[in-house]
Amino acid sequence: MRYVLVLLVFAIIAFANSETTDVDFVRGSVGGVGSDAFLDQLDYIDLEALGGSARCVGVGFDGTNFWVSDAQSGGGPLWLHIIDGTTHDLIITVDQYETEEWGMRDLCCDGTYIFGSQDEQVDYYDISTYEWIGYYNCDAVNPNRAQAWDGTNFYTGSQSADIFKVTWDGVSGSTATYTTWSSAVGNAKTYGAAWDIYNDCLWVSTNNYDYMIYQIDSNGDLIAAHSYDIEVAGGCTLGAYGGSFENQLWVLEQGSPDALHCLETAPLALEPDSWGSIKTLF
Repeated sequence: MRYVLVLLVFAIIAFANSETTDVDFVRGSVGGVGSDAFLDQLDYIDLEALGGSARCVGVGFDGTNFWVSDAQSGGGPLWLHIIDGTTHDLIITVDQYETEEWGMRDLCCDGTYIFGSQDEQVDYYDISTYEWIGYYNCDAVNPNRAQAWDGTNFYTGSQSADIFKVTWDGVSGSTATYTTWSSAVGNAKTYGAAWDIYNDCLWVSTNNYDYMIYQIDSNGDLIAAHSYDIEVAGGCTLGAYGGSFENQLWVLEQGSPDALHCLETAPLALEPDSWGSIKTLF
């Protein structure tokens, strides 16, 4: 009898360690993959081929490089992978500072720091040295998953329809204030968020097994619920495509393999670096 119990314990541990997606155990209904030209795939990065584990969850873009959070299967330190935004080569992998379990989920950048959400704390790192600098507390939801920045405020949410607008005073260790900004995520499975300055909206990626991503207006109202080819998403970010500016949406897929998908959300003919030549026509 004791032998049977020991085997059962090991089986439970093995099952827990085998989880490769940060989702609830109960799956939603699986819808068909829709067709939406607005979200055509432009680019793709296989994270596991670059050294990532099967537990990558969040992504942010610092203006030059992508940062990917990785919970790293099998224990040990949790990781941050910094990936060149143009070549897609791995630059460096650094350990997350004093995180555990799934660690930091989604990521965003304010131009100076990368912010990573975890539990009720948001850590931030220097984008030039890759060093941990500090943190702020946010008890809007636990755990924090989605993480976005609109130039003034942060946005967060986690496994619900609600998105919270977060205001932080910039002091490490302080507690940010928040308000419920939107309840427009129809499948109530918020995971990642990214502010889109070109379309003046927030993108929310979800992990509901239903292939849905939500586009929310700057006033918190739903613009559209789009179907796309990513069944279980992690975080998302606006980032470079083809070496250009932060003008396309990148979504992390918690899949086989874990990967980044670049999706068209800004007209390629009207990229920011084209405005100068356009002006000369008028």
